[in-house]
Amino acid sequence: MRNYDLDEEVLRAVQGSGIKLIIAVPNDRILAIGYNPWEATQFRYVVPYASSIKYIAVGNEVSMDSPQAPLVGPAMQNNSANLGGQIKVTTAISTSLVVNAYPPSNGVFSNLGFMGPVTNFLLSNGSPLLLNVYTYFAYADPGNTGNIRLDYALLNSPYPAFTDPNNGLQYYNLFDALVDATYAALSKATMTASTNVSTPNRSTPRGTPLRPGPLETYLFEMFDENKKPGDVVERNFGLFYPNKQPKAEKISLAAAAAMVVVAFLLSILRPTEAQIGVCYGKYAGDNLPSAQDVVNLYKSNGIGSMRIYDLDEGILQAVQGSGIKLIIQVPNDNIQSIGSDPSAATQFVQRYVVPYASSIKYIAVGNEVPLNSPQAPLVGPAMQNVLNALNSANLGGQIKVTTAIGTSLVITLTPHPTVNLGFMGPVANFLASNGSPLLLNVYTYFAYADPGNTGTISLDYALFTSSNPAFTDPNNGLQYYNLFDALVDATYAALNKATTAQSNSDTKIVQSETGWPSGGFPPRSAHLLSDTKIVHSETGWPSGGFPPRSAHYTGWPPGGFPPRSAYYTNAGGGETIDNARTYYSNVISHAKQGTPLKPGPMEIYLFEMFDEDNKPGDVEKHFGLFYPNQQSKYQLNFN
Repeated sequence: MRNYDLDEEVLRAVQGSGIKLIIAVPNDRILAIGYNPWEATQFRYVVPYASSIKYIAVGNEVSMDSPQAPLVGPAMQNNSANLGGQIKVTTAISTSLVVNAYPPSNGVFSNLGFMGPVTNFLLSNGSPLLLNVYTYFAYADPGNTGNIRLDYALLNSPYPAFTDPNNGLQYYNLFDALVDATYAALSKATMTASTNVSTPNRSTPRGTPLRPGPLETYLFEMFDENKKPGDVVERNFGLFYPNKQPKAEKISLAAAAAMVVVAFLLSILRPTEAQIGVCYGKYAGDNLPSAQDVVNLYKSNGIGSMRIYDLDEGILQAVQGSGIKLIIQVPNDNIQSIGSDPSAATQFVQRYVVPYASSIKYIAVGNEVPLNSPQAPLVGPAMQNVLNALNSANLGGQIKVTTAIGTSLVITLTPHPTVNLGFMGPVANFLASNGSPLLLNVYTYFAYADPGNTGTISLDYALFTSSNPAFTDPNNGLQYYNLFDALVDATYAALNKATTAQSNSDTKIVQSETGWPSGGFPPRSAHLLSDTKIVHSETGWPSGGFPPRSAHYTGWPPGGFPPRSAYYTNAGGGETIDNARTYYSNVISHAKQGTPLKPGPMEIYLFEMFDEDNKPGDVEKHFGLFYPNQQSKYQLNFN
């Protein structure tokens, strides 16, 4: 926490909480403390709360023409005299102190008389420099109209804006450029050695092009300050409303448009992690473990997220208090009533959501709703009615409403992916407007097994084992080593085209299903690509079963299957335990990396927990990660 006021109520409340503080020496106290070491010893806000304090910031963006400016260095020295190295003393500056910032390597401080002593103090004492970075104000400056794109300011540009000619580094966002210009200026201002610092990059913990590595970042700010003087925009940076409800699930979006305080510090911070969940279906009949045993199996294997398809209050009750987070579903059959009648949405929320709200992360309104069904035009209204019911229950900021689609909705994978806008346009705008992810069911297996793709999709491209890129996207130069990334990025591109709520959609895709069967007989080729969502809500690979009949046995007589060995002799069906193990292991590992278009940790749900041996079809019965006796097929590490 960074605190700007010398508020002992806050200091006392933080004690024992584990929260670490940046406290301030206010600008109007710098003269006294800088002139008189005794004043520093009388600064009563440190010793009683020392266990919670990490940094003391002497001033915040002190004006260069103020009487305080020449006293910042002496005040920092006087404050540090009796701290014994436990608490670091620093100051906070603005990027406006850096001039000649394009390219970033040319950056210098406009006032070396101020920054020279400050920089050398920081270096000599191992202290970080605090930098207040406003990409928003640079973007909103009328003088920059046409020069700074919104995606460049929001850290979500897929392309570099420029390459620094002095070092060849590429810059995808304004944040990095401002930070690296400050690094360059620090290096020039330091007389005794170069300064070592690090800061945040887009959605991953990679640091900046000049200084890669984890970052320490403070988002501005916790609440809107509606009484703050000055321009009205200054009153609207809060991440939370005064009632403690978050404005948006994805705090990174708010941070990108808000002021970010970066502590330039080489520290060991835990980065944002990939999230692996597992889908739990119940078509297996009466041989599945009890709900409580299922929850215990999730916990014992470190699986922290579950997607369920049935409105089963037994599993909802079993999950309560377990720490497992849920995707629950409005079944396709319920969409018409909920989409046309707000009271039906209220009843749904009151029965299946309110009692279990602490465990629910997403509500999926439908799963791969057919576009020619009577439910399709009501998916959007049903999503809105469910959201309204959540808001009435004060859960609108806690639980996100979405839907799950298959990759078959993406009409063209290359070169210009698009979707059915009549269906996806309203859905995409709802998601963008409410900060909800899109659930995407991604199955590379079905694409590989489709007889129409024979010779086009290799097994290693489907299993993440290709050592060479299969192709380069001619529109952006991105290389694709696996089919999973190609399917997901095509959906991102299509989603962006479908979104009009903002000029550049930053809707997150959660892979809500993915998997590979260990056996089975796949469905007709017409359906092979219809099982994909964005939060990657399903993905998988079958561990057994029979490959497509049409691929190898055209005209096979009805009423039976040929021997298994006949399918696999020179057939390469792919539905094996080894292939399924390879797929699941690789998709778990890949979740940490992201796709070429959207690098960074992903949220992926593996399909599925158990084989569902009563499920229609053949290959559909072989996606389980565990046998019904709770023994693992693959010995996967879900962490």
